[in-house]
Amino acid sequence: MKCPSCQSENAEGAKFCNECGYRLTLPCPKCKSVNPGSHKFCSECGSPLETLTETPKPAAATEAERKQVTVLFSDLSGYTAMTEKLDPEEVKEILTSWRRQPFSVNALRA
Repeated sequence: MKCPSCQSENAEGAKFCNECGYRLTLPCPKCKSVNPGSHKFCSECGSPLETLTETPKPAAATEAERKQVTVLFSDLSGYTAMTEKLDPEEVKEILTSWRRQPFSVNALRA
């Protein structure tokens, strides 16, 4: 069976092309009969078939890239005890207000 997308030979009964991943067969949503992937309508009942709009492409290899980043770690004193006593909505509100507070880099060095 030849793939209509890349013309590769595939085994009879294959559902997807082993070279490009193109869907070779489409099941009819109405009568469940199997149709070739190139058909737009079912050969048995005439219902429209769901087709792929684009042939899946293999993921492109990406080159590694080094970046310099700054990461801030913080430890909230008493966080576990606080979360055990409060509702999750209250904890979220407290953390949201804390994150919105401006801070100085010099204050972190203290």
